[in-house]
Amino acid sequence: MAYIIENAHILKGEQIQDLSLLIKEDRIASARDSFKMYKHLRMDASEFIMTPTHVLLDFHPPLHESFEQRKAYYVENFLKRGVTTVLTCINVQRERQLDKELKKLHTALIDSPFDYVVGVCVPSTLLNPGFIRKCKKEKIPAIFVNITNESEIQRVPWGWIKEAMFPYNCPIIPVFKTADKRVKKTWGHYVESVHLPSFKDTLPMCQPLERNVLEKIGIYPRKSYLHDGGEVSYNFYLKDSETVKMIESELFLKQHSKLVITVHKGKVIRAGKQICYRPGFGEHVQINTPAFYQSPR
Repeated sequence: MAYIIENAHILKGEQIQDLSLLIKEDRIASARDSFKMYKHLRMDASEFIMTPTHVLLDFHPPLHESFEQRKAYYVENFLKRGVTTVLTCINVQRERQLDKELKKLHTALIDSPFDYVVGVCVPSTLLNPGFIRKCKKEKIPAIFVNITNESEIQRVPWGWIKEAMFPYNCPIIPVFKTADKRVKKTWGHYVESVHLPSFKDTLPMCQPLERNVLEKIGIYPRKSYLHDGGEVSYNFYLKDSETVKMIESELFLKQHSKLVITVHKGKVIRAGKQICYRPGFGEHVQINTPAFYQSPR
């Protein structure tokens, strides 16, 4: 059934854009100022701040706990807070572990109510061309690297790493295990010197990933995209003097009590305080091309 969400105050970055959305078959067919000539069923969204559903990084979801424990965690940390996509990781110490750990993760998330993206977390010693090519073959869109000191960074064959990445070019993301600023500076120097797809700092855990991060990993516009062709996944926060001034991460951290509706792929999973838990509704989001889309800066 086609319908129109009209008078939507869509939060994009730090700006609110007023649009109406034409929805067809759980996709956004069109987004424009209005659809005055259309006769579809209409939903007035003027009382809400509308955001895409959030995408979180979580290294440690309770994959091997009981169903009830997993459900409680997913509801409290994801579904109640408007999160419908999670970037998680497998920990790999040796190259031969990659296939096995991937299979274990997919099996553990077979009844997931949220969509998920799979990255890999490795020691710096595993940053070699052979492992990078294997990650490329498996379409791993994010490689997290544990870093404890400068010498680890200096021993990595960065030029060969860049060559092995092409053309998939998934970003390398540091997980700094030290507060030493020299380590971060050394990391930045090496990745910039070879123009490697990467991030300069550790990504924040358990809070919405920013648009530029989602773009570089390739999650955006597959997810978190409220525009033409995007999936119908969104949050409605009550619009008041506080929420209207906030960015997405502030709404998540400070105003989650104002979240009243969450829709995931066209299905309502939260209405008021009621959560509809759908085991197996989630799916693995395979990223075919990281950084396929990057908005102008």
